[in-house]
Amino acid sequence: MSRAFLAAALVAVATALPAAATAPQSLIVPRLNAKVTAATISLRSAAGIRLSSIPQNTYKITVSDSTRAQNFHLIGPGVNRKTGIAATVKRSWTLALDPGKYVYRSDRNRKLRGSFTVTSVPPA
Repeated sequence: MSRAFLAAALVAVATALPAAATAPQSLIVPRLNAKVTAATISLRSAAGIRLSSIPQNTYKITVSDSTRAQNFHLIGPGVNRKTGIAATVKRSWTLALDPGKYVYRSDRNRKLRGSFTVTSVPPA
């Protein structure tokens, strides 16, 4: 690799870093983590906090389904997404969650379920 190319690449990275550090909050997609085992199902924030109420936003939901006996099914206003029952998977969904009640469950076991509420965000 030539020195001129390396120098140009370093300048490009250095000028991009301040722009990324000051990106508007609206461009940052919050992450949620879902987990399914044979005996449990959960949906938590990226910090590991169990969800009860979150603000309206677009979220990246990563589902780790480690069992062939259950699945992860998320249902709410305009949302109906699920993993398959007969496979173990790791999936990511980017979903716009609108205000309302959401339920996540296993389609095979009525006891494996949870819910949370999405609240509307006041206009800025």
